[in-house]
Amino acid sequence: MESSASIVFIESQRMSPRKKTVIEILRDNPGFVSGQAISDSLGISRNAVHKHVNTLRARGFRILGISRRGYRLEEEPRRLVMPVVAKLTQAAALGSSFRYYEEIESTNAEARRLAADGAPEGTVIVAESQLKGRGRLGRTWTSPPGKGLLFSVILRPGIAMTDAHLLTLTAGDAVAEAIEAQAKIPVHLKWPNDLIVDNKKAGGILLEVSGEQDRVDWVVAGIGINVNVEFAELPVALRKTAISLKMATDKTVDRSVLLARILLTLEKAYFDCLSNGFERSLRGFRERDYLLHRSVSVQTREGPVVGEAAGIDDRGALLVELPDRHVRRFHSGDVTLHQ
Repeated sequence: MESSASIVFIESQRMSPRKKTVIEILRDNPGFVSGQAISDSLGISRNAVHKHVNTLRARGFRILGISRRGYRLEEEPRRLVMPVVAKLTQAAALGSSFRYYEEIESTNAEARRLAADGAPEGTVIVAESQLKGRGRLGRTWTSPPGKGLLFSVILRPGIAMTDAHLLTLTAGDAVAEAIEAQAKIPVHLKWPNDLIVDNKKAGGILLEVSGEQDRVDWVVAGIGINVNVEFAELPVALRKTAISLKMATDKTVDRSVLLARILLTLEKAYFDCLSNGFERSLRGFRERDYLLHRSVSVQTREGPVVGEAAGIDDRGALLVELPDRHVRRFHSGDVTLHQ
C-alpha cells in the first residue's frame, strides 16, 4: 500500500549547477580525478574547483584530496529516505504532509511561516542541514549534514495558552520513548527540554506558540537530535557536554525509521493529552527526570538560585528546595548542575 502523504522535496538554493557537476564528475570516476581535469571539463580555474570541493565537504560529502593525484569521492551524506518515512506513518495524522529540505535556515522558522499561512496540523518540515538552527534561549544548534534529525511539526491543539508549555514535556517524553525503543539506550529529560544520554545532551526541543490567551492557534514543535554524529564532528566547545546516539551505542541508527517512530509516538502522546489531560506526560517526565535530587543552579533576573531539584509540579514548573527547606517554583530559567 502506497502512502497518501504528500512529500515536497526542496533542494538547497546554495547548491549551484556547477557544484552538482563536480559531484557528477567524481561519481563517474571511482578513482582520483585531477583538479586540472575537472577544471578543463567545467571551464573554471583550479582555485574555483578547490572552493567547490570545500563547499561540498561542508555539506557532508567526504572527498579525499591528494597533491598531484586529485580528488576522490569517498562517501556521500546518507539522506533520509522520505518515502520510507511516509509509508511507516501512512495512517498517522502527524506526517500527513512532509516538506523535505536539503538545506534550510531553520525548520522552526519555516514551520512558523507555513502555520501562519494555514498549513494543516501534522505538516512536518525536515532538513538535512540548518544554517541558523537554534535551541532554547537563542542558543545555536549545529549538526553535520545528514547526521542528525532536524525537524518541526505543526500542531493545532486548540488548548488554552496557559497549557501550551506542557506540550514541551509531552514531546520530550515521546521522543525519549521512541529513542529508547530503537537505540536500546536509556534517555533522561533535563527540564524543560533537553534529551540526556550518558549524562550528556543528545538533543532538544523548542516549542513556539501563537494564539490568544484563551486559545492556541498553532504550535510548532522543533526537535533536534544528534543521531549518527561522530565525536570528531562535534564542535570542540561541545565535546564535553554533547553526545550522539551512535557515540552512545557504537552503532549507526536508521534515521528514517527513527523519524517515523518519533512521529508515531508523539502523535499517540499528543492526542492522549488532548483527550485526557497532561497526567501521562507529567508522569513520563518524572520517570526520566535527570535533575531530580541533584544540586542545581537556576539563573534568574535576580541572579542564580542554588538548591536541590525536587521534581516538577502539576503545571510542569521546576521545584527547587533551597538550603532553608523552602521550595521555589520556576516556570522558566536556565538550569545547570551546581558543582
